[in-house]
Amino acid sequence: MLYNKLSLKNYKRIRTKYATQLAEGLFDPNGFMEDMQPFFNDRERKYLAYTSEKNEIDDRQKPKTNIIKVNNKLHAGMYNIVVDQAVNHFTGIPIKWDYDVSEQRRTIIQRAKDFFLGNDLNHSKTPEEFDILAEMVDNLRFSMLDSESATYQGATGVAFRLLEPVKVGESWELWASNIEPWFAERYQNGAVFIREKYDTMQRKFYQEMKVVTENEIETYDRYIDSSLIGITNKFKLTDKVKNPLENIYLSEFKNNTNRYCDFEVAEEISDAIDRSVSDQQNEVEQFKLAYMMVTGTKLDEESAKRMMDQLGIINMKDPNSKVEYVTKDINKDFNEYHLDLLKRQFYTITKAIDFNDEVFKSNSSGEARKWQIIALEAKTNTKEQFFREGLKETAETLAAFIQVKDKKEIDPKKIIFTFSRSLPTDIGYLAEALPKLAPYVSKRTIMTQIPFVDDVDYELQMMDIEQGQTYPDGEYSNLGGESNGKDTQTE
Repeated sequence: MLYNKLSLKNYKRIRTKYATQLAEGLFDPNGFMEDMQPFFNDRERKYLAYTSEKNEIDDRQKPKTNIIKVNNKLHAGMYNIVVDQAVNHFTGIPIKWDYDVSEQRRTIIQRAKDFFLGNDLNHSKTPEEFDILAEMVDNLRFSMLDSESATYQGATGVAFRLLEPVKVGESWELWASNIEPWFAERYQNGAVFIREKYDTMQRKFYQEMKVVTENEIETYDRYIDSSLIGITNKFKLTDKVKNPLENIYLSEFKNNTNRYCDFEVAEEISDAIDRSVSDQQNEVEQFKLAYMMVTGTKLDEESAKRMMDQLGIINMKDPNSKVEYVTKDINKDFNEYHLDLLKRQFYTITKAIDFNDEVFKSNSSGEARKWQIIALEAKTNTKEQFFREGLKETAETLAAFIQVKDKKEIDPKKIIFTFSRSLPTDIGYLAEALPKLAPYVSKRTIMTQIPFVDDVDYELQMMDIEQGQTYPDGEYSNLGGESNGKDTQTE
């Protein structure tokens, strides 16, 4: 959660400060790290909480007592659930890149008008440059990077995609990678990202900071002093070159306007779930460490300890004495109620889905289940819009690289990104509902609602072929069709 130094107001002021420095050419790398370090640390903390590598329960102290006590530190993994659900929901199926050729899909009236007016529509074809861009997207493995970006986006509130131009020999190459959110920040007029590298000559690790604007790329280095934990040297300018792409090639994928992560508002509830789960496990394990009760006689600690160490039993001389274990009764119903209450509250606040809910175990229709996930759908739509903005920045970088390397221009504004949901669809419901729309909408519109139809134009063409509507009578008969009533006898 955001505390004093991590307040949203403070973060916005810091962004304004360094955006102004970039605009005026007065960027201070050391001041930037000092101001942004608390926010970088918080992003890393949230990501480690998502991966269960470091959670609040890990710092739980063992009770201060000589009596043997179990102190479990279990993490219920609620952060993983809320982040991974949204990631799989809108990036489980790879994002499709298309070029806007909507002018080709004109109505019959528009096409007739163009025909009579002699309008040439050849210019509306997909340009060759887009094929180059699509091949780059595939070669750079964007489908894998998108999933990782979406995970960073949900777990920390923001993600960054780096498309760095690198000169190899005499030619330029574009290298793609995701930068950890605690090592990058992007502004409207520039970007800053940091990578850890190793100097083989001095046998030391060092951090390389690059500050990218449309005109220049500045490189700063600082060596990490491993002998002093948490203390590093100052960044020093080592290089300044012209930006070959004239483009800010670090793209930002925000989770929302304020860059909150998916579980930002429910961390305390998740911590309470961790404590409840750990406490219940403590009770189960503590059962074998139950107290021993001796009645009917007096047995001092030294005698009891000596008998247990030597014999493993308690030997009582008084025939009226009695030895038994005292155990705590575990209130099963209360524990289940309390844990279920916390989980329901967590799912409600984070807009996640509990697939163990009764509605998903029953025979409810697919349409009824859709209403159960409407909150997740609304949240995912917001994430998708911000993710789309990040892809637009990525497309601008690709277009700039193609222009520099291949001397070909492509309009990145005409690139379309298609997201597909990965939740199962009730095909039976669609088969029953879609035909009822036939009197009111076109066949094309109906087919766009069928999830397994990827290319509506191809599907319509195949239907025409099967019905024999795309071939003249003579040609269709050569493909095995009927003679259509014509005389087929030879003279």
